[in-house]
Amino acid sequence: MNKTIIININGIVFHIEEDAYEVLRTYMTGVKRHFAYSADSEEIVTDIENRLAEMFSEKLKQDHKQVIIVEDVEYVTEKMGTVDDFNIDIDDEDPTIRLSTGAFKTEKKLFRDTEDSIISGVCAGIGHYFGVEPRWIRLIAIITLFMGIGIPVYIILWLVIPKARSRVDKMAMKGEPINIQNFKKNFDEEIESLKSGLKTARKEAKPAIHQLGKFIGKAGMLFIKIIGAIIILAGVSGLFVMGIGLITFLGYWNGNQLNTFPFNVVNPGYKSILTLSAFTLLFIPITALVVFAIRVLFAHFEVSKGVYFGMLIIWLAALGIGVYHVSKIGSEFNEEAQYSIKSNLKPSKTFYLKLNPIQYLTKEDSMDYNIDPNDFKGRIIMNTRRGEFNLPRNVSLKIVKADISTPILIQEFSAKGPDFETALSNAQRAKHRYIQTDSLILFDGNTHLQKGELWRDQNVHLILRIPENTTLFIEGTLNRYLEDYSLWDCQPQNAKNDFLSEWIMTANGLKCKNDSLYNQKRNTPEPEEQF
Repeated sequence: MNKTIIININGIVFHIEEDAYEVLRTYMTGVKRHFAYSADSEEIVTDIENRLAEMFSEKLKQDHKQVIIVEDVEYVTEKMGTVDDFNIDIDDEDPTIRLSTGAFKTEKKLFRDTEDSIISGVCAGIGHYFGVEPRWIRLIAIITLFMGIGIPVYIILWLVIPKARSRVDKMAMKGEPINIQNFKKNFDEEIESLKSGLKTARKEAKPAIHQLGKFIGKAGMLFIKIIGAIIILAGVSGLFVMGIGLITFLGYWNGNQLNTFPFNVVNPGYKSILTLSAFTLLFIPITALVVFAIRVLFAHFEVSKGVYFGMLIIWLAALGIGVYHVSKIGSEFNEEAQYSIKSNLKPSKTFYLKLNPIQYLTKEDSMDYNIDPNDFKGRIIMNTRRGEFNLPRNVSLKIVKADISTPILIQEFSAKGPDFETALSNAQRAKHRYIQTDSLILFDGNTHLQKGELWRDQNVHLILRIPENTTLFIEGTLNRYLEDYSLWDCQPQNAKNDFLSEWIMTANGLKCKNDSLYNQKRNTPEPEEQF
């Protein structure tokens, strides 16, 4: 009765007698020690262990037993060869010695050689199996292709013949003895082939890289010249347009044709100098870019450093002048002043509040349009966007409960200036119109400035005081001016801008008269944005 040990080789569990295990352990220790200083020794040892596992499995299956004995280990190691075999001089080797050192005849196996393949390695694998050069097998394959049977036969062989994956498969494919000598030999050949391939690739890559560098250099220069030509064409065109635009703009601005926002922020005395400053700040960089592009295209084109230095001085001077005058304009907004006008409205149980869609012509307007002032009679322009209507929105409306029975409209005007007196004067010159016709009240959407008046943040804050229990119909166009309330809360879905929502003034303030709609709107979250 012999003691057995359980071992694991290549993921396969074997039962082995203790004395056989000692022989196998001594063998593997010698193999590992021999290949310890070889490149990728771990890979070689792993391949040897895999082959040992295959041979032990075949031996146990052949002998119909389950335990590896000493004789099995000796048989397998003799077939695999030992590290001592590397010390034998093959030229002087006796045939009997050759047999005793693992040179057993190995039966070839059919595999696909993917390392010497054009498509899948079928032809190369068949060539190894029959000992024929792969090119002759490929020639036969081409002939069968014209006969009409080559493609289906090739596909079938591709599917049936396995690929030579491991080093054992590659040795079996070529009929080489599967022993440690050939494991080492195949591995060394792979290393040499890799080194040779790298050297060849490096030699072939040098001229290719050189040619590629020359091509990239020429292509890059051509691309740069194309970009330079585009810059020159666009730059010269831009400079010409800027020159024409400067003359036209100065003529209109200084001729009081551009008195709308934001041009009416600038003091009349600063108009020309700020225009020239802005023109210079754009003109000089574009000119410098065009000159640089010309130098890139025409290598012999030279511009003295004095010209560049002069352009820099002019540009810095324009920048300084522009900053100075902009800061002077900014100082016109230092102080703020307010004054208010209180007006009693005609009482009514119901009011209709709307945005005034029309602009009335003033006496100055009638003179501009050559209208006889005596025959003016309040002519109007419908839905215009001219002149002061281009000012920033500077009207706000707040609706609160009145303490008395008379409705009141308070207009609180504000403006800015370099000092309080000037700011107050600017606020007093600002006008805002409202029109009451019975229960209808129309509000203008902007404050009105006198002709030629500079914009100094003129605003009007409207406070409409309404008695309790008064009903208000408010047009949707006033929603953007209204404070503290949103008309959206009292409107149906997809209501138009001119929809009149119904509100009532209560002791606690303005409330939507349709409580169910109001509560529904309040409790309905706003729809999320879809991306």
